[in-house]
Amino acid sequence: MSIIESYMNSPYDLSGSMSKNRFRNEILWGLKRILELYKLDKKFTVVFDYKCDVEVHLEDGFEFYQLKTQNDNGSYTVRKLIGKNKNGDSVLGKLYILKFNEKGEEQDEIKVAVVSNAPLSAGKKVHTDSEALALGSIDSDVLNDIRINLTKELTASEEVKLLNTYFIRTSIDLINPEKTLIGELALFFEETFGTEPKKINSLYRVLSSEIFNKACYELTLETYEEILSKKGIEKSELSNVLNQYVDKTDMALTKATVYIEENYKDNFKSRFKMKRALNSVLINLTRDKILRGIELEIVKFLTINLDNLSDNDLELIDKIGVSLEYLKPIETSDEEFRVLILLTLKRYEEGVYERSNY
Repeated sequence: MSIIESYMNSPYDLSGSMSKNRFRNEILWGLKRILELYKLDKKFTVVFDYKCDVEVHLEDGFEFYQLKTQNDNGSYTVRKLIGKNKNGDSVLGKLYILKFNEKGEEQDEIKVAVVSNAPLSAGKKVHTDSEALALGSIDSDVLNDIRINLTKELTASEEVKLLNTYFIRTSIDLINPEKTLIGELALFFEETFGTEPKKINSLYRVLSSEIFNKACYELTLETYEEILSKKGIEKSELSNVLNQYVDKTDMALTKATVYIEENYKDNFKSRFKMKRALNSVLINLTRDKILRGIELEIVKFLTINLDNLSDNDLELIDKIGVSLEYLKPIETSDEEFRVLILLTLKRYEEGVYERSNY
């Protein structure tokens, strides 16, 4: 049986979405997991509020997360993990059953975790020193108690192993997560794209709205593909959203700077002149109509000759410089002219001139 068939045969619950529309801040923790996965450069889909609160679907397995908010400054107790509700289910039991396939076999490779804003209190110890605590590492007496209760609840033929099973204490405020997640999103964006997003609050609202929409989808889903489509956010979807918020002008500036560093690394004088010219061009482009006009002529040249351009940036800069030298003002230095061409190349590459204001 494939892991997808095993997943499809495991229990799911849409009653939360149907009865409460499930607008819970807790599921926004899934955004944090999405950003972590994106940085790992893995293909993934994160599903919201189907088998559990947050699911991670990878090419080779699954991760299941249940979110539990602690409203006071206390700890989250083991009794809360394994204590049964009126339906006879415990928090951990309802999650752990997702590790079993249709034959009743425990699938060790599947990761399950209860996530809370509070530390776990297990026996005489409160675990405050670890964000991801493997339940198999806690006090043996408490661990044995969990195993006995969980095995009984799930009517498992063998005692549960508790492998790949965690309690995660998150630093995100699960009651009011907005500020924390906006900060995490800003840091992620800078690390990933080397620039700040154009409108961080707008980006957060778009992503959180999409998560809520996925979580609240309440119609029956027949196929695995439907589940991923209607309840999940995949990596390519996230990339499309993120790319809309990249300040491509800043990206072009970063690339131009890197180009200068690499091509003039052994010549301090030339490197200094080019960097100073870059600063001058950036300032003057906003107010000098002549420079602005040259920039647009460079864009026209690139567009007209796109199929015949040199693959080498240095050769391309030289060719454009020769072709448009007649436009160069007397007061513009050679370094400034070359930097203007370089910066325009990088902006063109980043799609800056596809915007209407250009």
